[in-house]
Amino acid sequence: MSAQRSDFIPSTRFGVITGQRFLFLLLAAFALVFSVNGLLIYKAISTFDGIEIDDAYQRGRAYNQTIDAMAVQNARGWQAAIEVAPSAPDKHATHAAHVVVVLKDRAGAPLDRLRLQATFWRPVSVGVDQSLRMNETAPGRYEGDFRLEAGGNWVLRLAALGPKGEKFAQEERVMIRN
Repeated sequence: MSAQRSDFIPSTRFGVITGQRFLFLLLAAFALVFSVNGLLIYKAISTFDGIEIDDAYQRGRAYNQTIDAMAVQNARGWQAAIEVAPSAPDKHATHAAHVVVVLKDRAGAPLDRLRLQATFWRPVSVGVDQSLRMNETAPGRYEGDFRLEAGGNWVLRLAALGPKGEKFAQEERVMIRN
């Protein structure tokens, strides 16, 4: 076989690629990748950790007790009807809501003399939650006014305590528009 002459002439636009230059380019590319990954890892660790509650590990271990408590609540047959209506905002809050909760037992009788705590929990923001003890305005009817910093998607959490120590909890997702 004979060698043929080629008319290919390598480009010298960026200089001749030597072993040393190739090693430098390879190391520079890896350095760029590692620095970007390092920046992304730093940002991921230093920002919101995703845990909204304290003692998440202990609560996770107590999950069976939570399931048992919910079974007791379901057996009791208490029911809550929740109404959330916009109300007039004031200078401290741009969004306001009037909450009415009607609590009844299994037979439909009103549940009165309960201590009812309502909390507006914002799933996407930390520090804007608002809790309020609801006032009983009629037997089994509890009302309260909330002043919220923002509209949108909220979770309304109810926690009631009966005169004999009975517990009731319920969550409902609500949309605040005003």
